[in-house]
Amino acid sequence: MSDRLPVALLTASLVLMVSGSLRDLVSPLGYWGAWGLWAVVTLIVTRHIQGTRTQTRPPGWVMASYAILIVGMLLSAAFNRDGVSAYQAVKIGVVALMFMVMWRLAERLDGRRLVGAMGWTVVVVLVSLAVSKVWNPTGQALLAGPREGSFLAVYGVLWKAGAFLLPVFLADAVETPGAWARNGLMVAACVFLVLIDGSRTGLLLLGATAVGFLAFLVWRGGWALMRRQFRWFGAALVLLLCLQVLNTGANLGVAGQWWAGNTTAGSVSDGVGAAAPPPAVAAQAATARPARVLEGALDRTFETRIGAGDPARIKLLRASLGQIEACWPLGCGFGATGADIGTGTQMVVHNAYLAALGDFGVLGLVGMLGFLVAAALPVWRVLRRGDRSAQGLFVVAAAGSALAYGTSLMLNTFTTEMSEWGYLILMLAFAWAPAGGD
Repeated sequence: MSDRLPVALLTASLVLMVSGSLRDLVSPLGYWGAWGLWAVVTLIVTRHIQGTRTQTRPPGWVMASYAILIVGMLLSAAFNRDGVSAYQAVKIGVVALMFMVMWRLAERLDGRRLVGAMGWTVVVVLVSLAVSKVWNPTGQALLAGPREGSFLAVYGVLWKAGAFLLPVFLADAVETPGAWARNGLMVAACVFLVLIDGSRTGLLLLGATAVGFLAFLVWRGGWALMRRQFRWFGAALVLLLCLQVLNTGANLGVAGQWWAGNTTAGSVSDGVGAAAPPPAVAAQAATARPARVLEGALDRTFETRIGAGDPARIKLLRASLGQIEACWPLGCGFGATGADIGTGTQMVVHNAYLAALGDFGVLGLVGMLGFLVAAALPVWRVLRRGDRSAQGLFVVAAAGSALAYGTSLMLNTFTTEMSEWGYLILMLAFAWAPAGGD
């Protein structure tokens, strides 16, 4: 059997990951059902494939982390008589099973196949973004000031497709310098998705990825290797600006206004089709000078929300510390770690590690930290062995994406949804499968 079907299954899993808002179209149960169908088909297909690698057990670090986290959740559920925590533990158990299925798929595919599947996924994300200009079946707000999303991934979700796939595309750019146009397009698309979403977490991860990438280039090949990256890097800059111009122009044409400067939250769609702008506004959009579109694209490219800060999250962190101490050592149950910071509603802390400690106790935190160790170990092995092969490059890239996901949890809530955990299970599977062993 050829690799086409496994690659198609890998692509399907990636599309499910990046389509975090698909739950609003097919319901949360339908979304989990789609993952279940994917798992069943993947198990059937991988069973009939003779892989190039000997079948091995999933990495012990990853499975132990899942086990410790689940035990912590169950103990917290029993101690607090909290059925919600027990239900969330079951969901994490299903996520662990999904990792085992992804592991079987990753054993039979290499980094090049991963790049191909990711490329098709980025195309799906960009097409859905374009379609969202005129059709929004979910009826959700797809625009809030400078932030933008699609019906498959609203703002706050869209950036993850760019930030978590970027390290693998950077690895491919190093490995295949001749494909500089394709590499530049993929890198530009990833950065573009983060920029139009406007997520502070995504923007910080872009900076961290750039620093890590430069450091790895110096280690792998020195400054000579860095100089060979200029072609795709230049192409990425040009294509990024082109994507911004196209997006700004499309927003201007569809909505009849300059979205880059818009400060009113709302959607340009009513769930069926695009809302028609007033005649005067439509005429203004039709006669807008190209320079204005270019100006909007430049603003969207170089302006960020980093400088605005996030005092709400800081208040939540401070308010939650005392609660975590009171819940020691078994935790107070799922969603308990949070506070009302003046909004009139209880908000959970935006730090998954503190949430795990407050909700599920010491074991919850140990389990979550175990995933960080599991993501770092493949990188350490490559560096220790001095592995400068293509395989080592993609191991570092996949592990780097897993580390990026783990880092993002420091600024986001604890969740048990597959749209979030999917990134981690895929990247850990590809980071460990080529490296082998547990």
